[in-house]
Amino acid sequence: MTQCPIEERIALQDLMTDYCYAVDALNSVDALLSLFTEDAVLDFSDIGLPAMHGRAEHRRFYDGVFADMSHHTHYISNFRLVSYDGDGGDGTRAVMRAYVQGLGRSKDGNEVLVHVRYRMDCVKLAGAWKCNAYYIHAGMPMPGSLAEIHGER
Repeated sequence: MTQCPIEERIALQDLMTDYCYAVDALNSVDALLSLFTEDAVLDFSDIGLPAMHGRAEHRRFYDGVFADMSHHTHYISNFRLVSYDGDGGDGTRAVMRAYVQGLGRSKDGNEVLVHVRYRMDCVKLAGAWKCNAYYIHAGMPMPGSLAEIHGER
């Protein structure tokens, strides 16, 4: 692994945090999707949700999430840089992991609390970090309410 400059590590952590802020706001799928490459893979199968390939599938999923939920909040910690390869310019790649506690309330009043681990495989494009593969892994067993709220995606 190439030595990662601290400003790059912070930018990668910011990308993960920006995702949490965008999904918590529940008001702009476009803002959320701008954090990903057009061909990104989002794989949530470890927690019983779909694996999605490409912007159209991502939009369909998040349109449904934003329509179903009245509140979201995510707390992110324990950032770990797994790999960093490149010179900091375009094409540089990195993998960042973190622990996340996610809470939500659906518009029908159902609530969910999950303890998960994020993995974002990132690439630098036009001077900015973008996620090109995003995985959610269970940290604790998933509650039944997750499937009740999002199970049909």
